[in-house]
Amino acid sequence: MKKLLLIVAFISYANSFAQSADLDREYFKVSYVQFPETPILENDKRTYSINLRGVAIEGFSRVNNPGTLDVNYNFSGTTITNAKIDKIKHEKKDKDGNVISTSYTYKAKARFTSSAGITVINALTKESYNKAFQESSDYVSDAFSSYYKAERHYANNKYDIKNNHASKHKATIKNRVKAHLNDKYGYVPYSENKYLWILGSKRHPEYAKHHEVFQKVKEAFAKMKYDEPTDKIAKELEPVIAYFNDVIPRYQGKKRKLRKVRYASYYNIAKMYYYLDMPEKTKEYAQKIIDNDYDKSDGKYLIKSAENLIETLKRNQMTSRHMEVLTEDLRNEEEIAEVVEEEQPKDSKISLELQKAYLISAKNDTLLVNINNGDISKIGYTLKTVQLDSKGELVGVLTKNASNCKEVLFIDGTRYKNIKFKESSVKSGSLDLGQAALGGASGKLCKVLFESDKIGLYKFNNKELVILPTGSEKGKSTSGMGFVFGFNKNLAKLAKGCPSVAQKAKSKAYKNIEESLVKFCEELTNCEGDQVSK
Repeated sequence: MKKLLLIVAFISYANSFAQSADLDREYFKVSYVQFPETPILENDKRTYSINLRGVAIEGFSRVNNPGTLDVNYNFSGTTITNAKIDKIKHEKKDKDGNVISTSYTYKAKARFTSSAGITVINALTKESYNKAFQESSDYVSDAFSSYYKAERHYANNKYDIKNNHASKHKATIKNRVKAHLNDKYGYVPYSENKYLWILGSKRHPEYAKHHEVFQKVKEAFAKMKYDEPTDKIAKELEPVIAYFNDVIPRYQGKKRKLRKVRYASYYNIAKMYYYLDMPEKTKEYAQKIIDNDYDKSDGKYLIKSAENLIETLKRNQMTSRHMEVLTEDLRNEEEIAEVVEEEQPKDSKISLELQKAYLISAKNDTLLVNINNGDISKIGYTLKTVQLDSKGELVGVLTKNASNCKEVLFIDGTRYKNIKFKESSVKSGSLDLGQAALGGASGKLCKVLFESDKIGLYKFNNKELVILPTGSEKGKSTSGMGFVFGFNKNLAKLAKGCPSVAQKAKSKAYKNIEESLVKFCEELTNCEGDQVSK
């Protein structure tokens, strides 16, 4: 009887252990310097000038022009489009669902778009480039009892409304300018919380020791400073790494729970080495994750991260991401002459209303053309270019069909591209044979809102959004009946290779508006496959 009870007890323990290899994320803090994409290696050459208040490049000294980097900022203004009064119908019904009264309210609506740009000149490389920025937002008024009241409200407050939106746009664009310059050139002190996989079940024999050594990890990394070497922290973590290495041979075998325990050791060691700036050791243990055959994707991800770190350190001629960062302002205050984001004054002369653009024809010929600002929003079926004589005087306007234009690239970075799609306004019977062969799709010049190796988002006629998956011959209007009525389903289908984005689409996380669809495209592009939950 005692022998039987002993066997039962052993089986019960074994079964409980089989369920006890759950892993929890336990977080610790790390600090380091984010290195730039385009480093300026000599410390005394890290100087810049900029005519925009409140923007600093980390690790650089701000000087009066000229610096190694000279940044010229220009705010082009805020435009108003789609201003209208919406009529909203309200019905009151009885308990049987019959309409017993109808009333209407009215709301003023408008869209505000602000544009700005920077020109960056690099004195070391003798190169310069332009980068454009744009922000848009919608205004919706309170409800009014009549069309007239809504119209009067908007007319009386239009400039205040516009200034309010412009002010918010300027602040957002300023932050985007700062982020761009620091990503490209800055040495940015950075802190973040990362995690190790620690056993979460008290039944597991390693539970107590796992938590004990994690506390040591947490305390060691808490001492990490972005501007101090990591040698002492690495020394402090040697017993922790030794423990995780010692766990591995004690849990040999092909059973999933055994591979899971080994996986935790490999992962934790690889992660610690990564934040100690030892990427070759990270790669070594990341490969062990792959060979262990429990969540190979983490091993592949860590190898990629380590290789990126190796490349980053090599590009910056550094052996560690820990360094002193000096950011200072060396300007003579009396000589500061910043340009605060003022809109450019309007001028009736046509020469001040022109923008230059490169037109790439269907035959791949490239022409430098002038386009009137007022005609840019009308680019679609045709493109109007302004012809000037040698003195800059107006000669005439030349209209080109979209079918003869492959792409239009403005100097400020704005792009229009010939995209084949069927616009939602096309009527039946209005298609030619070529369009019919493409399901009613024809080529039209569309503004490029987003492009990646996975998906493109475009705007036609300044209002109709078009999605074009990479590799597809024709795009799809998001205003078309088939797309609108199956909007979430259509987005989920486009994101079938990324379950997390597809699930967000099914959960109605995206809307059929420009900002939301840009976000969808960005998240789909950045998706590298979902991690398997532990």
